[in-house]
Amino acid sequence: MLDRIKLRHLLNKAQEMLAIATGLRQHDFGASLAWREALGSSDDLSTRLTLARALLHNPGIQLDQRTQTFISLDPGLILVVEAKSLIRQRGDRVAHPTNITRVLFDGPISRNLYASETPGLQALVDFVCRRE
Repeated sequence: MLDRIKLRHLLNKAQEMLAIATGLRQHDFGASLAWREALGSSDDLSTRLTLARALLHNPGIQLDQRTQTFISLDPGLILVVEAKSLIRQRGDRVAHPTNITRVLFDGPISRNLYASETPGLQALVDFVCRRE
């Protein structure tokens, strides 16, 4: 399960790097979303690839060698332009399940190294989860 979150993070990081490389953002914060928004609302993969290539080959853009190598290979580029990324969806479902119960949080709260947070975390569980 953790692998799904890690793969989603990898995808997110690649999108952040492309957003910064193309000048859509200066920093990581919000960069992945900026990249996805720059590709528009079309679900059509070829349209999104065309838009991505236009952004990446803009005359004012200087891409480093690592980025040039990445965008020259379709398999990776396809993953960062997909409108409905299965990698993103799978990671989101693991990180943010729709049905959550107290049992999901017993272990993480008991293992949390910051004991001062325990009362607050327990309050969150009491608020979010029904009594079982």
